[in-house]
Amino acid sequence: TTGSAWFDMPKTEMTDEVKRDLQVLKMRHILDRKRHYKKMGKRPDPKYFQIGTIIESPTEFFSARINKKDRKQTIVDELMASDELKQYYKRKHTEVQERTNSGGKKHYKKLKAQRQWAK
Repeated sequence: TTGSAWFDMPKTEMTDEVKRDLQVLKMRHILDRKRHYKKMGKRPDPKYFQIGTIIESPTEFFSARINKKDRKQTIVDELMASDELKQYYKRKHTEVQERTNSGGKKHYKKLKAQRQWAK
């Protein structure tokens, strides 16, 4: 445990779901492109942490809440359920793939096939 200064917080078991959630939190600057976060760098995962659920008070207005049917078990599940975010990630992934494949063998063959005089 962390000791009495930190309320004897136990060491969290690192399951695959927890590892994925921590990885998503490290890459949160990619998820919300309109918001800027402090860099996490190559900081190792924390040994002592807790994951919880935020319970909204009845005084909060409804637009600030997530509907019960839209709530998921983990952060990754919530992100994958959003169609808008899926489309954005897919588009960005294809852009990166095009950028990295440019100048490769496929790119060269495609350019060669486009030549009119080579046929």
